Amino acid sequence: MNEYDLYLSGLSIPEVSNKTKIPLSTLRFRFKKRGILRSRADSIRLAFKKGRIPSRKGIKRGPFNEEWRNNISKARIKWANKYAKGFSLKPSGYYEITRGKEKGRNLHVIIKEKEIGRRLFHNECVHHIDQCKTNNDLSNLQLMTKSEHSRLHRELDKLNNNIIKRNKNGQFS
Repeated sequence: MNEYDLYLSGLSIPEVSNKTKIPLSTLRFRFKKRGILRSRADSIRLAFKKGRIPSRKGIKRGPFNEEWRNNISKARIKWANKYAKGFSLKPSGYYEITRGKEKGRNLHVIIKEKEIGRRLFHNECVHHIDQCKTNNDLSNLQLMTKSEHSRLHRELDKLNNNIIKRNKNGQFS
């Protein structure tokens, strides 16, 4: 049996290479030139049928319809209600909301906005008075303009030059 017959009988390119001692790249080139090279999906299906791969990867499962999407959505929401905390501590040191309409926003900003009854203006920010980013008590949050906030931190840097240092991102280290 030649390499073409072996491949068409259902053997993979590595299996044909082991039997014929022809390099993989040569076989792939010859099969492609003849127009008999299998697609990746077909190769995976064949490997699954032979029991060489354990998953159903590449096996057609049916149409991905609206009902299927809705079921996936319901399952994710159910999982989130059971396990998701709704916030996470980011590398910047601030807590961020991870669920709901406020998703992706910082917790201290949302707390201050609820107190003042509106969203912050573009030139406003919330300052942590004790400089602890995780202390989101209302008594520790101060509403400031961005220029006031910047000025305050420049003054703090001057006062604490030998005590507190900022890293390259301007964050206290």
